[in-house]
Amino acid sequence: MTHPKAGAVIVGGTAPRSLDGLRSRRDLSVLAAGESLSAAFVDVLSAALDRLPAALRGGVPVVMAATDYCVATTSQYVGRCVEAEAGGRRLRPSEAMTPEPAQLIQELAEASGWNGPGHVLISPRAATLQAVRWAWGAVSAGLHEAMVVCEVVRAAHEDGYRIAAVPVTAADGARVPRTGGPGGSSVVVSGTGLVTAFGDGGTAFWQGLLEGRRELSELTRFDASRFRSRTVCQTRVEELPGRPTRRALLDRARSEALREAGLDELPGRTLLVSAGVVPHLPQVGDAPRIDEIAVEPDWDGDGSGIAPPDAVLMAHACASGAFGLAMAREWLLCGLADVALVTGVSSLNAYDYACLDVLRATSTTAARPFDEDRSGVTVGEGAGVIVLETAERAAARGHTPLATLSGISCRVAGQGISRLNAHIGAACMRDALAMAGLTTVDYVHGHAPGTRQGDEAELLALDQVGAEHDWRGVPVSSYKGAVGHLLHASVFPGVVAAVRALRHQVLPGTPGLRKPLDARHVRVLRDPEPCDGIRSVLVNNFGFGGNNAALLLTGGAAGRREWSTDG
Repeated sequence: MTHPKAGAVIVGGTAPRSLDGLRSRRDLSVLAAGESLSAAFVDVLSAALDRLPAALRGGVPVVMAATDYCVATTSQYVGRCVEAEAGGRRLRPSEAMTPEPAQLIQELAEASGWNGPGHVLISPRAATLQAVRWAWGAVSAGLHEAMVVCEVVRAAHEDGYRIAAVPVTAADGARVPRTGGPGGSSVVVSGTGLVTAFGDGGTAFWQGLLEGRRELSELTRFDASRFRSRTVCQTRVEELPGRPTRRALLDRARSEALREAGLDELPGRTLLVSAGVVPHLPQVGDAPRIDEIAVEPDWDGDGSGIAPPDAVLMAHACASGAFGLAMAREWLLCGLADVALVTGVSSLNAYDYACLDVLRATSTTAARPFDEDRSGVTVGEGAGVIVLETAERAAARGHTPLATLSGISCRVAGQGISRLNAHIGAACMRDALAMAGLTTVDYVHGHAPGTRQGDEAELLALDQVGAEHDWRGVPVSSYKGAVGHLLHASVFPGVVAAVRALRHQVLPGTPGLRKPLDARHVRVLRDPEPCDGIRSVLVNNFGFGGNNAALLLTGGAAGRREWSTDG
């Protein structure tokens, strides 16, 4: 253990009167107000990074608390959706969703030499506390030599934001290894839960995936007449009066995950990380079906009973689940929690759907991941839950984990709002491999939503990594042609597919694929294949706004079992 210390607090923003009132304080370094929030954010964070040793500036993790900004921008977008609905029209491109908070970090990456991990917390009432606890704990445990914590809040009595950032460093300047945790600890997957259009449970999903089925249906959750596509992968979960569908989906997935993890109830020191919802939106609280994307004013962790300081909301678009796993891993390794529950949900709603529609990302037919004739995303509905704990704790309670989370990398970087940057995607894969101490994997479960640019960029990223390590035909496939793209919860079916592949020694195919794209170092699978000796699976997870992630799961291969579809 080392002793962390906080540096000088840098303050800036877009609210001049708020900043002028701080200039007399000697414990703050106050910058001039910026003309835009993104410019002010870059100025403040660059100043905080400049306080660090040169060797640390480029890769130090940045954790941002941005509840106010998320509430404001999401409320504005929902308002535009409601207006379009009332007018019986689709959104115009000029009304597209205001950038998510993570895009402020993307601006930092574009404007400076920084390219480290970035995380956005939007937890009601607790985001800043969670960011500080994370940085203090991770530096104290030796996971990082330094971290930067920043906060973006509405300025009181003024139209603008105030931004504060502070570097947290190891007081003794101790060097930190890049892999593992203190004392060689590792984090394992102890349980998974899943609900998809195939039904409840990982077994139903795995069976449908191996059979190559596609659970396509007509969208009935809301009036979709003004949208380009009305083909989705909708669950059979029925809506109950006064209760959002997302709660029913999460309850089912959580029950399976806890049962698989051998937990009758959650321990007292449990971290909950939620993807797929945003804080309460009082400005648009009466918008139709708003409870499918926004939590209640008195949110209780979706009924989990976890106290607010340990209930986290994350905002990283469709990569939110993987970013949540990265956070949970570090909280476990530095002793801030005993067990972590990472959850994600995609409940079909007009707001997410309108965003994809205006970006022309949805397919008017059906998604065909990695196919030459792919034309866009088929939106899916479902939920996933992953239980993480340290290997030592699992062993102490006599539980055999499903897999080890041997490597994970998350970066917010790249140019453009909706385009995947192949070089950044490759960097995440490269970092995840290095953390796990590997140069190759036995199988890749791709993100591959079926978009023209995204699928091609992902294969290019895989080929870049493959060329460096002489990969020869590493198999890759995607589930999204089967149950659709679960958006913020998209990582969970990928993790379940990876865990099942390790367990059953079978590689799943890519439902909907007819004409695979060419690749030099990987081989796109159309149909399932039995395969002896699978010990490592790379799972990719990407999102709009420069959100990129890759994680690596490992497990012992027990020899090939007979391939069946009974789970």
